[in-house]
Amino acid sequence: MDSIYILAEEMKILIDENIPYVEHFFHDYLDDIEYFKDKEFEINMVKEDSVVITRSTYKTHGKKISKAVKFLCSASTGEDHFDKKILDNMNIPYAFSTGANAIAVAEYTFSTLALMLKERKFYKDSDAVAVIGCGNIGSKVMKTLDAFNFEVYGYDPFNTEWLANKITGNSSFAMYSGAYAEAHGLRGLGWDISLREFLDGTGSNFSTINPTIKFVSLNVPLHEGYKVKHTGAALESESLSKKQLKNIFVYSEFDGCSKIFPTKNLIDKQTFAGLPYGAIILNTSRGGVVSEKDFLEFDGVDNYIELISDVFENEPNINEDFLNKNLFATPHIAGHSQFARYQMTKMAYENVMNFLGQDIIERNSVLENRIIYFEKNIFDKDMEEFGLPVTLILDTYNPKSDIFNYKDFKKVRDNYNNRIGYSQVIIKGCSDEADRENLKSLGFTVEEN
Repeated sequence: MDSIYILAEEMKILIDENIPYVEHFFHDYLDDIEYFKDKEFEINMVKEDSVVITRSTYKTHGKKISKAVKFLCSASTGEDHFDKKILDNMNIPYAFSTGANAIAVAEYTFSTLALMLKERKFYKDSDAVAVIGCGNIGSKVMKTLDAFNFEVYGYDPFNTEWLANKITGNSSFAMYSGAYAEAHGLRGLGWDISLREFLDGTGSNFSTINPTIKFVSLNVPLHEGYKVKHTGAALESESLSKKQLKNIFVYSEFDGCSKIFPTKNLIDKQTFAGLPYGAIILNTSRGGVVSEKDFLEFDGVDNYIELISDVFENEPNINEDFLNKNLFATPHIAGHSQFARYQMTKMAYENVMNFLGQDIIERNSVLENRIIYFEKNIFDKDMEEFGLPVTLILDTYNPKSDIFNYKDFKKVRDNYNNRIGYSQVIIKGCSDEADRENLKSLGFTVEEN
């Protein structure tokens, strides 16, 4: 342990200048910190033994990494900006702020749905929600909307939590596990019903439900397919856990090495054509999950589709025509509430301290709070009309407040620090227990009576 402490004293901490709350968390290490601009940082030029902390905007693919980099840490939840194979070959450990922004992205989704309800583009009584990808974010969205009695369906081939039917209690599922799937034989991962069949309701099993899916929330990683090898006795994969592989049916197609469930261009022209008129697709995952080329070419005469994008191909040099064809768009900030950014830097700090063998010091939060006095009449009116407290949600955060000019994508994103998270809103004067539980399920802080 002594050698680790000596190493910590000699280690530089190189950190992206746009990561917030650095001085708050790394208060005891300010003399060791050097800041860099992500577009100017040359990781191959690092001379002294260093910990490097980046954002998701810094990609290591194709870059030569200096051997002086001893630990690479990202203050973000996405992982596709690190070339893990190269880092593993160089024995450079790495870490991410996994899950730190899940609540913020879920809140962005609730605010977007509230906006669609208010603008009469989605109706709770006749329309259904589809959540594609049911991990940290998707499961939060499903659980919450289910608690408000929305018709919500999940699609995630690798989420084995569905086996125990633990995601929600009321909704039916177009999934390959869970109570509904068990009853209707929806077991397996993609051979029973494809994503396209799920969304347009034509799958042989799913068509018996006949939902009208009008709001699609995308919460998946970007990749070209998980590589799965059938060895004859078992399935093997570099990317999937044994728990996930257990849920895959062994078919004769697995006679060698196959790539399954790619998410690149997951939503394409055929998907657009299969959705009902006026369907809304919300992409908060990664640019490239939605085919921008197909969307630009899709005329939508017979089935007009609305797209709301927070992520884009070729960021920060995004396609102006694609941006303008969106209903509205935001500059990759869905996960960037104050609370989420605070948590991401906190997790990065903890990852660095663990690597250096140093004690993690708990800091008092410096986040601002907003006090709101509960207005029962407005809440009840919104719940009756929309099924969600739309006024409260949009007063807290309206995603249209973050629309931008395509030339300003990077500038806006780099300087985005002001959005209040739901948990930072303290609601006073709510005495009805059912109302209190509804507000808490969305993530608001409700003051005790």
